[in-house]
Amino acid sequence: MRAVRISLAILCAWLVNPLSAATANELKKRGLELMDQGRLKDAVAAFRGAVKLEPRDAEILNDLGVALRKDGDLAGSLNALESAVTLRPDDARIHSNLGVTLRAMGRLQQAVAAIKRACDLAPLDFVLRRNLGVLLSEAGETEQAEQELRKAVELSPSDAENHQSLARVLAGEKHGPEALAEYSAALALAPRSADLHLEFGRLYLATGDPSRAAQEYRTCIDLDPGNSGCHQARGSLLLGDGDLTAAETELRLALRSDPSSGEAHRDLGAVLRRQGKTPEAAAELKIAARLLPDDSSIRYMLAQVLQKAGQAPEAAAQLQAAEQENQRRKNASLATTDVILGSALLKKGDLASAQPKLEEAVNLNPQDPLAQYGYGLTLLLEQKLDGAIARFRIALQLRPDDPDTLYYLGCALLKNHAPQDAAASLQRALTMNPQDSHARNVLAVALAETRDLAAAKAQLLQALAREPENPTYQRNLNCLKREMRDCALDF
Repeated sequence: MRAVRISLAILCAWLVNPLSAATANELKKRGLELMDQGRLKDAVAAFRGAVKLEPRDAEILNDLGVALRKDGDLAGSLNALESAVTLRPDDARIHSNLGVTLRAMGRLQQAVAAIKRACDLAPLDFVLRRNLGVLLSEAGETEQAEQELRKAVELSPSDAENHQSLARVLAGEKHGPEALAEYSAALALAPRSADLHLEFGRLYLATGDPSRAAQEYRTCIDLDPGNSGCHQARGSLLLGDGDLTAAETELRLALRSDPSSGEAHRDLGAVLRRQGKTPEAAAELKIAARLLPDDSSIRYMLAQVLQKAGQAPEAAAQLQAAEQENQRRKNASLATTDVILGSALLKKGDLASAQPKLEEAVNLNPQDPLAQYGYGLTLLLEQKLDGAIARFRIALQLRPDDPDTLYYLGCALLKNHAPQDAAASLQRALTMNPQDSHARNVLAVALAETRDLAAAKAQLLQALAREPENPTYQRNLNCLKREMRDCALDF
C-alpha cells in the first residue's frame, strides 16, 4: 500500500504542475504552442522551466526572449537574448531578435548594430535586409536605408513588403515617381492589401493627384471597411473638396474603428466648425489637441471656435500655445541648419567658426542631441573638458545609444583623469560598434590607467587585427609589453 500511495502522490504532484516532469525540449515545444495561441504568460513559464533544466541552451533562451518581449517585459527579453547571443554569437536569428527588442526599448542605434550583425551572418536573407533598411530609415539614415531596401528587393523581387518599404523611404525623400513605381510593384504582388492602397493614395495626394488618391481610398475601404486610416484619409479629402456631409460620415466611421485617431478628431472638428456646430467642434478639437499636442493648426482652430463661443480666456490660452509651438518648430529648424553648417565647418578644421554655430544651435533647441554632441566636440577640442562632458551627457540623455557620443565622452573623461568612467563609456560604444578600432585603442589606454594591463593588451590586439599597420596601436602594444616602463600610451 505504501508504494501505491507514493505513486499516487507523484501522479498528483505532476497533475498539479505538469511542467515539472517534462524535459527541456518538451517544455520548449509547449512554450512555442502557447505563444502561437497568444497565451504569453503561460509560454514564458514554460520557457523558464526549460531554461532551468538547460540554462546554456541558446535556442531556448532565444524563445524566452521573444516571448518576454511579446508579453511586454523588455528588460527580461534583453537579458535572455543577450545570454543567447553570447552562447551562440554566429546565429543571425538571435541577433535579429535582439535588434527587435532593442528597437522596442528605444535603443535605435544598438538595434541597428544588432541587425547589421545579423545581415553579416546571413547576407542573402532579404527579411533581415528589409528590417535593417526600416531601422536605418527610423534613425534618419535615409541613404543607407534606401541602399539596404534596394538589396532586399534585389534578393526577393516578388516580395510585396520589400517594395512597400522601399516606396516609403523614397516617398519620404520626395522621390515621387520612383516611390509611385515601387508602390505599383507592391500592389501588383498584393492587390488586396488595404494598407498599400491607403499609402498609395496618400502619395498620389502628396504628388498633386487627388482624383487618383480618392480612387485608392475607395478601394481601401472596399477591401477593409473597418480601416480607420482609410476612412480618415477619405474624410479629409472630402473636407478639402467642401463635401461636409460625406466628410462627416467618413470621419465618424474612422472614429468608430479607432477612437484615438487624433487626425480624425481634428478633421471632424473642422467639419463641425464649418457647419456652425460650435460646441461640438470645440469638443472634437480639444480631443485632437490632447492626442496631437504638436499640431499647432488644431490649437489655432480651437482658439477661433472658443472665441466664437464667448470663451475668450481659454481661446487666448490656446492661441498662445499654438504660437509657442510654432516658435519651437522655427527654433528647431534654425538649430538644424546651424548644426549642418557647424558640423561642415568642424570637418574643415575651422573650429573658430564652427563653435558659435553649434552653441547657437544648442541655445535654439536644447533638445537636439546632434547640437549638444557637436557643441561638445568643439569644447573637447578646446580642452574645456568639464563643459564637453556635460554636453555629451545631455546628448546621451536625449539619444542614449549613440556610439560616437559615447566614444567622445570616453575620450573626454580619460583626458579629465576619470579612466574608470571612460572605460565604461567606451565599452558601451563598442557594444554598438564592435568594429571601431579607435574606441578599442582608447579603451586600452583607459584600462591601462586602471592597471588592468591584460585587458588593455587584449583590446589593442583586437584593434591591430583590424588595422595592422596603425603605428599608434603598435607603439601602445609595445609599451604594454614593457609594462609601461619608460613609455606612455597615446590616443
